[in-house]
Amino acid sequence: MRDDLGEWRAGDDSAECGGGRLLVSTLRRTALGHGCTHLIRRDFAVAFPGDANEVFATFRAFLQALAHAGRRKLRVAYPGAPALTPDETLLLAIVAAAQAGDEALFEAHLCWLTLPEARHAVAITARALAAALVAHGQWLRMSDPRHSGAPHSGEPETHEHGPIKTWLKPVFMGPG
Repeated sequence: MRDDLGEWRAGDDSAECGGGRLLVSTLRRTALGHGCTHLIRRDFAVAFPGDANEVFATFRAFLQALAHAGRRKLRVAYPGAPALTPDETLLLAIVAAAQAGDEALFEAHLCWLTLPEARHAVAITARALAAALVAHGQWLRMSDPRHSGAPHSGEPETHEHGPIKTWLKPVFMGPG
């Protein structure tokens, strides 16, 4: 995977894999209302040759399951933000735990984000996404979501340039 897709400082363990960078970058763009842009399609085609549409559809299904089963709105940084939010880190940790086959950790991470009665759909789509990444050699590193490096400030600023998906809540992660 190309290095210029990354958005994080060196040493950010949860985002070192190109697949993780692409997932978070796509999540951030989706939060701003950018569905399936040419840039997203190109990035998925580079990362998942021959299966780009299927992997993208699986990722969208994962996000839709989270939107349905979520305990709260996700806090997502704007595209290009240098650090991951705790929720972005947790999403990567869920997929990494599924890839590693660590059921206890997988379920523990799911408990933080999802309602018990709807958790099954998120688990299915997370495992499918994990399998799609593995099929293309995209392994995510296991990390502790409590240490994402994201600053913990008050309420996030609102986005001035368009609608934000109601199930995602972007957090401005700028300087200061």
